[in-house]
Amino acid sequence: MSYFEVRFSYSKKNYKNFEPFKSFLSFNHVEIKDRILKQAEELYRQFGIRSVSMDDISNALGISKKTIYQHFADKDQLVKEVIQFFMECEHGRAEDVFQKAINPIEEIILSTQSMREMLRNINPALLYDLQKYFPEAWQIYLNQKDAFKEIVQRNLVKGMEVGLYRYDLIPEIMSKFRLESIDMAFNSHVFPAKDFNLLDVQLAFIDHFIRGIVTENGLKIYLELVNKHTNTNLPT
Repeated sequence: MSYFEVRFSYSKKNYKNFEPFKSFLSFNHVEIKDRILKQAEELYRQFGIRSVSMDDISNALGISKKTIYQHFADKDQLVKEVIQFFMECEHGRAEDVFQKAINPIEEIILSTQSMREMLRNINPALLYDLQKYFPEAWQIYLNQKDAFKEIVQRNLVKGMEVGLYRYDLIPEIMSKFRLESIDMAFNSHVFPAKDFNLLDVQLAFIDHFIRGIVTENGLKIYLELVNKHTNTNLPT
């Protein structure tokens, strides 16, 4: 029995009101699980999923492997929850960007800044590992992509309405194109890591995507915003 279980058992026997401590235990349980998810995500992004063991995660956290298995039945469950956790966080960031951006073009540029942080140390093998070895987690990823497709479509429709994007775009097609280009950059057969930097590929895709959808006025605003947000490092 763990230290916290002993404390809870003793408190329950000797005090009528043990709910505050019970709440603390629940909070502690959630806190540990979140730490495991965040650490696993960090290691998966850096080294790929298949090469990271439960021992690697427990060692990085300074906890026992048994503690991890108290929260996750096996690696498959951990990977699934990491992907769910990651995609929900990214969706939240996308909504924050939507609220902050002054127009649809800036929304894309601000999203690019977030992408730069995410891709800084990411291993291109991550999506390959996910698709080949963790099919249930891969399906979660695909399901969550639908939510991002709606975000891209919203951006395209708004840009067309305010005259920043071409009037003849088909948002359903272009949103799929944008999302699939993100995945394609991870394809080691098309862009082997020894020849291509993942971030450079993604930034090039974004630049070409924007230039292909903007009007003449939209292009002018795009270049002004790129100059304003110098940290994006988008080619001009």
